[in-house]
Amino acid sequence: MRRTTFFILLVFGLIAPAFAQGWGRGRVQPPQPEAVTVSGNLILAHGLPALRSGDVTYLAAGINRLIGFVDGLREGSYVTIIGYAISSPRDEMLKLLRPTELTFDGRTFDLALPTRNFMPEMPEGSLRRIPNPQRRRSN
Repeated sequence: MRRTTFFILLVFGLIAPAFAQGWGRGRVQPPQPEAVTVSGNLILAHGLPALRSGDVTYLAAGINRLIGFVDGLREGSYVTIIGYAISSPRDEMLKLLRPTELTFDGRTFDLALPTRNFMPEMPEGSLRRIPNPQRRRSN
């Protein structure tokens, strides 16, 4: 009888912590992105290129990869960005902007991320190793 009681308590003690865990963030919905068009001068905010429109600062993610490659695109340049903005949960005056199109100096750059297939499907039954030319064979 003692063994059975001890075993049941042991099993319950091992399973109970798994059920005590939370399931994600509960019923809180993540903020939905809104389509925006923002025009203004590029500024640097929180280490990222940003645009200020009224009191709201839009952090433009991904624009920094163009700076240095597009002539004249730098801090203080007047640009128009079309994209999707998500509000920051900590600061209502700060939004993260995922740009899809950038217009600068009369030129338009398409920044929408295409879907790419980096891992093409292998034919059925070809699970052999792909040879690595850098690897030396030892005899």
